[in-house]
Amino acid sequence: MEEVTEIGQSEPKSFFSSDSEILEPRTGWFRSWFPYLRWVPSSPEELKTAEENLVKYIKTPSEGFYVNVGSVNEHVCHIWTRKFTTKAKLKQTPLVMMHGMGAGLAMFALNIDELCKTCDVYAIDLPGFARSSRPNFSCEHEVAEQQYVVCLEEWRKAVGLPKINLLGHSFGAFLSSSYALKYPQHLENVILVDPWGMSERPKDLEKTYNIPMWVKAVFSVVKHFNPLAGFRAAGPAAPRMVQRFRPDLMRKYEGLIEEDNLKIVAQYLFHCNAHHPSGESAFHSMMTGMAWAKSPMVLRLKDRDTSVPMTILYGSNSWVTAISEEQFEEKGASENLSVYLVENAGHHVYADQAGDFNRIVSNVIGGMSEANSWIDLSAEPKSQPKLSGFKSRIDGYRK
Repeated sequence: MEEVTEIGQSEPKSFFSSDSEILEPRTGWFRSWFPYLRWVPSSPEELKTAEENLVKYIKTPSEGFYVNVGSVNEHVCHIWTRKFTTKAKLKQTPLVMMHGMGAGLAMFALNIDELCKTCDVYAIDLPGFARSSRPNFSCEHEVAEQQYVVCLEEWRKAVGLPKINLLGHSFGAFLSSSYALKYPQHLENVILVDPWGMSERPKDLEKTYNIPMWVKAVFSVVKHFNPLAGFRAAGPAAPRMVQRFRPDLMRKYEGLIEEDNLKIVAQYLFHCNAHHPSGESAFHSMMTGMAWAKSPMVLRLKDRDTSVPMTILYGSNSWVTAISEEQFEEKGASENLSVYLVENAGHHVYADQAGDFNRIVSNVIGGMSEANSWIDLSAEPKSQPKLSGFKSRIDGYRK
C-alpha cells in the first residue's frame, strides 16, 4: 500500500472523485471495445443504475463519491462511498457500514433511514466488490487480510473521521474485527453482524455431520474455485439464476419495495457479482471449507483493546456457528463484549428482522444503558443447544 497522507475536513478533497469522473469496476480493453461479445451481461454503468434503483427507496438524502486509498499490488484502489446525513441526529461519531461477501452497500436499504436518526451513516463497497475497484489481493491470506485493513484505515483518514462506529456483516464483520485489532484508537464501537470467520473449524467435522462420499468428492473439486464462479460461468443465464434460486433475498425487502418491483434486488446482486471477482478471490484465500476462516477470529480477540465495546449479533436461524459470551470467556475474550441473539433471523439479520436490528444498533451507538433496554432471558430453556449461554434481549424492545 502506498503511503497516503492523513487529511482533515479542511484539506482539499483531492482524494474524492464523483462517479462522473471515475466509474468502477473498470472494464478491460476487450470488453470496452467489444461490449456485445461479453459473456456475462453487465457493465459498470448497469451496476450504477442497479444500485441507484435500490438506493432511491432510502428517504435520507445521500452523497456518493469515490475515495482514493492508495494502491494494492500496484493497482490504484477507489472505495465507493455513500454518506447519508440528516440535521436531526443524537451523536456526532458516524456509523460506517460494511457489507458481506457477494453484496454491496445498497443491501442496507432497510436500515439507513432509522440509523440516521442517531448519527450520520457512511456505507461503503469493500474493495473487490460492487462499485469499488477490483485490485488483485495477495494470495496469502494473512497479507490479503492486512491489505483490506490498511485500505479501511486509509479510507478513514481520507474522509477525515477521527472516530467511527464500525459495523460489518459476515465477511465485513471479519474485516471489522481485524481492523479493531490494529486500529482500536479510532473506534467508539464495533458491531459484528452474524460474523463469518469467528469460530474454529471443527476437528471432527466429517464424523460429526456424517458427510456422504459424493459430497466430499464434489467439494474436493469446487473448493479450488471462487464461491460464485459457477454463477459467472452461466453467462446470459446468470441474471435469472439470482431470481430463481434466491427469491428469499427479494422477499426480505417487501416492506420497502413494491412487490412487482422486487426484482431490482436480484438485479443489483447480479451486477455486483458479474465483474472481476478480486474480493471473492481474497475471501477464498482466507477461508477453509467456506464456513470457516484459516485464522479464526475467536482465537485472536483476546488481544483486542477492551476499552472499545464489541457487540455481536447472531441470527437464531443462521448457518453461521454462534458463539456465546460464556464461550468467549473460555477464550479469554469476553471483557466488554456482548452477544445478542436475534430471534427468527437468518444470516441476513439486518433484513430478516430489520426493526430489531435497527433498534439494537441505534441503542449501542447511542450509548443507551443496557439494563434499561434489554431483558436478560439467558436463564430460559432453549430448544436448540447452540443457543444456550446467550442473552436474548429482543423482547425488551417490543414492550
